[in-house]
Amino acid sequence: MNKAFFGMAMMTAFGLASCANKPAQQQEEAASETAAASNNEIRINCLYKVAPENVANIVTLSKELVAASRNDGGNIDYDIYQSQTDPTQLMIFETWKDQASLDVHSAAAHFTRIVPQLANAAVGEMAIQSFTQTSEGSQIRINCMLKIDAANVTKALGLAKELVEASRKDDGNIDYDIYQSQTDPTQMMIFETWKDQPSLDTHSAAEHFTRIVPQLQEMAVGEMAIQVFKK
Repeated sequence: MNKAFFGMAMMTAFGLASCANKPAQQQEEAASETAAASNNEIRINCLYKVAPENVANIVTLSKELVAASRNDGGNIDYDIYQSQTDPTQLMIFETWKDQASLDVHSAAAHFTRIVPQLANAAVGEMAIQSFTQTSEGSQIRINCMLKIDAANVTKALGLAKELVEASRKDDGNIDYDIYQSQTDPTQMMIFETWKDQPSLDTHSAAEHFTRIVPQLQEMAVGEMAIQVFKK
C-alpha cells in the first residue's frame, strides 16, 4: 500500500455559514485552538479508483473493513465514501487518536487481509493523504461533512452536484467533488482543494456558493462540520 503523505495541517471549525462569513484571521485563530487541542490525532483520506465492474464487490469488501476497524482501539471515525460524480472513485475516511493506535490498526488481521485486496483492485495506486500537526502552507484542503434528512437526500445530491460542476470552474480550484457514505446514505462530504486563500475567498463569494450552500445547510441535520487542512 503506497502512502503518498501530504503532511498537511489539521484545523477544525463547525458551521459552514459562520466559517464562510468570518474574516480569515478569525477562522485561522479558532481553527488553531482546535488543532492545538488535538494535534496527536491523525486524519487519513485514502482515495482509490476501481474498474466499473468491480465497484459493487469492492464497496462490500470496504464495508467489511469499516465494520472491523471501528472496533479497533483509538479509532475515532472510519467510513467508506463513494463519489457521486464518478462511482468508480472511492474514499476510506478515517481518524485515529494517535500514531500508536494507527500502527496497531495497520497490523490487525482485517487490515492485512482486506487492504491488499483493495490495493490490487485499484486502478493505479491508492493515494493516502495523512493530516496531522500544524504547518504553514498555501494550498487548502477542505472536508465539509454534512448529514442530510433522509427525505431530502436526493434533492441534496442534485444541488451538491450542481455546486461541484460550477465550483470546478472557479479560478484556483484543484479538486471539488461530492461523496456519499456507503454505510449511511444520509452522510455526505464535499471534498475540495484550493490553490490558496484568495481562491477560496473568491469561491465563497461566488453566486453558485451563496445560492446553493445555504440550501444544503437548511437540509442538514445539525451543523455542517468543516475540516480545514493546509499544505
